[in-house]
Amino acid sequence: MKCEGNTLKDLQPFFSPKSVLIIGVSRQALSFSYTVLKNLLEIFYQGNLYILNPNANDILGVKSYHSFEELPEIPELAVIVLGKGILEIVESLGELGVKYIAIQTELKPGTKINDLTINLHKVCKKYNITYLGPSMLGIINFNDNFTTSIIPVRQHIMRENKNVKEGMSFIAQSGGLAGALGWWTPSQKLPISKVIHLGKGFHINEADVLEYFLNDDTTKVISLFLREISEELIGAVRKVSSTKPILFYYVGKDDIKERELQKAGGILVLNYIELFEIAKIFLWCPEPKGINLGIIGPSSGAIHLIVKEMRKQHLSLAKPSKISREIIIDKVGGSTCAFGNPVDYWPPEKFVGIKICGIYKTSSEALLKDDAVDGLILALEFFTEIEFDFNIYAPLVKKYPNKPIITILVQAEHEGAKRVIKAATELKIPAFENEIERAVRGYKLLYDYYAKIKKRK
Repeated sequence: MKCEGNTLKDLQPFFSPKSVLIIGVSRQALSFSYTVLKNLLEIFYQGNLYILNPNANDILGVKSYHSFEELPEIPELAVIVLGKGILEIVESLGELGVKYIAIQTELKPGTKINDLTINLHKVCKKYNITYLGPSMLGIINFNDNFTTSIIPVRQHIMRENKNVKEGMSFIAQSGGLAGALGWWTPSQKLPISKVIHLGKGFHINEADVLEYFLNDDTTKVISLFLREISEELIGAVRKVSSTKPILFYYVGKDDIKERELQKAGGILVLNYIELFEIAKIFLWCPEPKGINLGIIGPSSGAIHLIVKEMRKQHLSLAKPSKISREIIIDKVGGSTCAFGNPVDYWPPEKFVGIKICGIYKTSSEALLKDDAVDGLILALEFFTEIEFDFNIYAPLVKKYPNKPIITILVQAEHEGAKRVIKAATELKIPAFENEIERAVRGYKLLYDYYAKIKKRK
């Protein structure tokens, strides 16, 4: 339920408040309430920070106020981490003039939720308060360097994602999974803008946050981890998905609701980690113009694995022009077939980086330039001694910005793979380690998404 007069802009103070009051911070290290304050100090939150605990004079060097009357200003956001007296605290905050409250207190067993909902709504209406929670883990706003998370958030992770221009935002119906993004470092780092776990979501729910992300310039792709699917969520996905792709993974039992969410425009992924791995493709790849792919690889085995998944996904091998075929056959050689695609360059003349790079650059340009080729999949299968310089793709990405390029590392030795993934990330090219099927399926999901949007129009 919502208070009258609330608009989408009401969520901004939860993600990037100018001042914050934390109520109930404990002096006990490693407690949840202590961690909220510790996180804000460690990430160097730039707004005004206040804490309220009548039993302490300071915690972690921050002055502790003993009453609301002592506060030097009305904070834009209040975060409640105290375990009791929620209604009384919200009433006091309303009298003080606070309009935005995050209730991160975990509801204890036996709490009369219906009574709490009704009474919170009454206070909300009385003071025109917008609130999140209760029982929420909190928010992590990488883009604006802010968090209310009750579990640790790493400074270096925040710093890496600070001022993200286009990233992924994540809504999780799981506090632990949402909080893990505060320290998780995947092999290929993708830009994350915002993360939220809403807990009970009495007032603001996932549908409200989706609409907020719709208007958030730093959110390009949205991922959802869901235990429940409401009609309101389905409606919000229907509205938002035509502008921003929404990936989801559902662990509930309601197959009908899952299908409805797909029909509304949600993109179903096969497992949890794909909420992020497939998101890379949606973040970094342009709209595919078709289903015809070029493939470059060092062995028929790797190429056959890719082609098999392509058949399963109803994707096709592109048929390059005669000019493209002649360039590839002349410059690459190996066991490249007469069709010029896929490009199987085994055996190479020499196992040296310059030679291998030359093969990939020549064949990639020939395929990307060809109108018959809609996208390119690169299979890289090498050992450390082959110093493959993936930066050869820097000019190609600029020259052919409208064609997706996806990289798959197949049994690549660790140090060499590390170098490639680092360079690919900087060039915004999705890279997958031994995940052939996921990479190919990701291209198909990307193509299907844009094809559905065209049909809607």
